[in-house]
Amino acid sequence: MSRHRTVERDATAASTSRPDGRREGPGLRRGARGQPPATGRAQSPASGGSATRRILVVDDEKDAADELAAILRQDGYLVETVGSAEEALQRFSVETYHVLITDLLLPGKSGVELTRQVHEACPGCAIVLITGHATVKTAVAALKRGAADYIRKPVQPRLLRERVQALLEMQPDYLPNRLLARSSEMRLEGMVARSRVMQNVFDKIRLAAQSDATVLVTGESGTGKELVARAIHNLSARAGGPFVAVHTGAIPRDLIASELFGHERGSFTGAIERKEGKFELAEGGTIFLDEISTMDERTQINLLRILETFAYMRIGGKRERRADVRVVAATNRDLAHMVAQGTFREDLYYRLNILQIALPPLRERREDIPVLAHEFIAHFAAQYRKPLLSMPPETQRLLESYPWPGNIRELRNVIEQAVLLARSRQLEPELLPQMIFRSGPSEEVIRIPLGWTMREAEKEIILRTLQFKDGNKKITAQVLGISRRSLYNKLAEYEQPLQSRHQDHESRRSLS
Repeated sequence: MSRHRTVERDATAASTSRPDGRREGPGLRRGARGQPPATGRAQSPASGGSATRRILVVDDEKDAADELAAILRQDGYLVETVGSAEEALQRFSVETYHVLITDLLLPGKSGVELTRQVHEACPGCAIVLITGHATVKTAVAALKRGAADYIRKPVQPRLLRERVQALLEMQPDYLPNRLLARSSEMRLEGMVARSRVMQNVFDKIRLAAQSDATVLVTGESGTGKELVARAIHNLSARAGGPFVAVHTGAIPRDLIASELFGHERGSFTGAIERKEGKFELAEGGTIFLDEISTMDERTQINLLRILETFAYMRIGGKRERRADVRVVAATNRDLAHMVAQGTFREDLYYRLNILQIALPPLRERREDIPVLAHEFIAHFAAQYRKPLLSMPPETQRLLESYPWPGNIRELRNVIEQAVLLARSRQLEPELLPQMIFRSGPSEEVIRIPLGWTMREAEKEIILRTLQFKDGNKKITAQVLGISRRSLYNKLAEYEQPLQSRHQDHESRRSLS
């Protein structure tokens, strides 16, 4: 018995007769060779920026898939079709789709299994099941595995378009996709980012790992300085040795020398037995000295000696020991300023600052916030055995507008609390603490690293300003103090086909 036809023509549309007696609306007519009609970029008034939205249709009946695609292309969506779940997963490995429309009965993996895999890898993707009357129970089971909706056959074009439009209106701009083989997301030893400034940080980490040179990691509290130190260690030739982290700010000043270098029995009051220091424990590996600025002058002198001679002695000891250790130090203070004030040794500063890796605060790399938030959501959902949560656009907007004085550590804490409190599959805005709502929009910052050319800096300023102004080229040109024609010329030079959300074609018309 043949399967149900997938698409039912809209009874309200003008129609023509087909050889099989069914009616066909103009939007579904075939071309001369049986291909879907060519479609333009026209958008329905309610679809907003639908031309940038990607939809994947999965059906082993090619005609049915093509008919669904033709309906959706009328609204300007970018629609692709495949015939199996395996092909769909392959497409998700090279592209992220905002909507997946799949038939339940597929060869090989079923639509239910495809739903589960796509939802786990790309939770922001809206999944719509196409089902016959006999498989409604299966469709309901698929809803529990991450599908957003299901539509019974035969599909009514108007209903399909309305459902897809409603789903897209609830989606954020950024959708994480763990299936991507090539992604704008960069990952390195447990760290993830999208921003260019963090790409530079990752490059420096890889460079630092190629030698035993001392590294100084700087940045505000909560920016991930220890993660950087661990990444350097794990990527280096010392990865097989120990990684010893010492938070010097948490150790009393009169005990820090003993903690770092060890002591002999009876060397001071309370030294009832011999103790190995952190440098001995890190033998053959890496020692991470966090908050190096809290060291007293005597400890600074001892550390300087190790960096210069690779030798040290335990407190109360008589035998010099060799230090086969790589040193990575970190601070959240301006050591150069402390040197100028006389509170930190200048010679030690120069020994530490052979290779510096400066971590930017989270407020200066806001494009990383949704990436990090989704990572934390997945982590804590698994830890607390909760369903994987999606992040509505309003939640993402609030997270991106908050200045994050506690940086990544604060974001992690906020997401953990929200996941614990969540009662649905969405991280609703009301789950966020009140301080997020009180902060309001914050000032955007453009960070221009040293070493960039003027052309690179100009491009970054223009594109970031255009992004900040929601793609409105007229306002962007006014902010930059250039003409709209100059802005168009620059964008054409950068080969960035950016689309305005504010009737960009009207701006172009006014220039002619």
